[in-house]
Amino acid sequence: MPKMQTLDSVIGHDQPVLLDWAVGLQFPCQQPFNHLNGVATVPNYRILPDRPLAITSTNTWQAEEFGGPLGFSEMLASSQTIPTYLKDDWARDWGSLEKYTQYYSDAKPAELQTSTETRSGWWSPGKMRVF
Repeated sequence: MPKMQTLDSVIGHDQPVLLDWAVGLQFPCQQPFNHLNGVATVPNYRILPDRPLAITSTNTWQAEEFGGPLGFSEMLASSQTIPTYLKDDWARDWGSLEKYTQYYSDAKPAELQTSTETRSGWWSPGKMRVF
């Protein structure tokens, strides 16, 4: 049987984490993955709520078919559930912790070039193409 661990002993406070919306307020010290200028940091962990809530809620709106973060997370990494528990409350289904292992660990982060432009309210890049 795998050794049970507390969440803090596994993750720490400096790892990018995909916090399901239902658990975000319960783990205020965890670092959510960054998303800036259209580029997201690949999370190293995911914290899920208890099983019924994960199945009916968080797995749906975060799913790849709805443009959610599970799309790129599951495309870039495999997940493995890590056995965890609440301190002094081994029997409670608090949720679960998944560790993401990137398929390409030597992948280089995106290098962005950004700029700022000031435009009037009447500016248009051209007609919108509608198919």
